[in-house]
Amino acid sequence: MANLAQKVCIVGEFSVGKTSLIRRYVRGLFSEDYKATLGVNCYNHAGQFQHPTTGETHSINLILWDIEGGQQKSSMLNTYLIGASGALLIADLTRPETIQAVDHYFNLLESVIPGRPKVLALNKVDLMDGSPTMTQTLAMAKAKAKALGLRLVQTSASKGNQVPELFAGLASDILRLRD
Repeated sequence: MANLAQKVCIVGEFSVGKTSLIRRYVRGLFSEDYKATLGVNCYNHAGQFQHPTTGETHSINLILWDIEGGQQKSSMLNTYLIGASGALLIADLTRPETIQAVDHYFNLLESVIPGRPKVLALNKVDLMDGSPTMTQTLAMAKAKAKALGLRLVQTSASKGNQVPELFAGLASDILRLRD
């Protein structure tokens, strides 16, 4: 099969680690320096992904749209989402309000790209300290994913935990939908 190009949008609140997850995946890098994304940044990552049903390997060029965080710019966000084959919704384990915001992004995604694959990533799991607050936040993320019918992947951009699996899983979901 020819190399497929697939647009993937990455959405979530400010400072949840969207750019860090992308940079870890695409470049294998992590930086503590935080620079807010303004508008959208695009990254390319060509990879081999396995079809979940047939087991065949497909070459896919993921065009990753790293979209500025925050709910106030929904009109621009709608424009960025058009034509996406799938999306990652990112939340932050250390900030429960970012999990509550997932509903907003999910509903927006469903209005612009209904039925397209979406995965919820709970980022910064390397900071899990066993405190009741973080344990409750993890439970909240699991409940949110279940309620919305999303797969939950617990990631750490700084350590690289589950980052390749996050993107590969979404790519497989995109392949499944193409059948």
